[in-house]
Amino acid sequence: MGPQRPAPAISLQLSPDLDALLRMGLAVLCGLAVGYNRAHSSGSNRLRVHVLVGLSACLMLLAAGPDLEARSRAIQGVATGVGFLGAGEILVDRTGEKRGHLPPQVHGLTSAASIWFTAALGVTVAASTPVLAAMALLLALVVLSQHHRNGEASGGPGGSPHG
Repeated sequence: MGPQRPAPAISLQLSPDLDALLRMGLAVLCGLAVGYNRAHSSGSNRLRVHVLVGLSACLMLLAAGPDLEARSRAIQGVATGVGFLGAGEILVDRTGEKRGHLPPQVHGLTSAASIWFTAALGVTVAASTPVLAAMALLLALVVLSQHHRNGEASGGPGGSPHG
């Protein structure tokens, strides 16, 4: 019996349109997963925001085509736009500071970070392999699921009730 050859890797050739459609579908699923987690843990319904951010990031990168310079500009545009969305999520509550006995409370950091992450997932789905996006999604969901265990839900150490 001779040496065994490794099994050939499965290679699936898709039309460019079908490949783009599948990538956009995966970006939607990633956005749904993160958005559902945020809606479930924080009580705020940001499901559509996450889905649209992930899909938009994926679409912008796909629309840029194969040119690396165009893709780089698309990624920079996504980062800029998502930065504005994230800034809109972050609130500083200074009511306690005015009374002189409580430090300012910052709310929305986790929501802003999850929107940023969803955009990164959309870019990853468009530019890389679905496996990388799926692994990043899994890791993020593990991190986001730790919300209630660390006292953040009650405004405890390092957290706020409206994360």
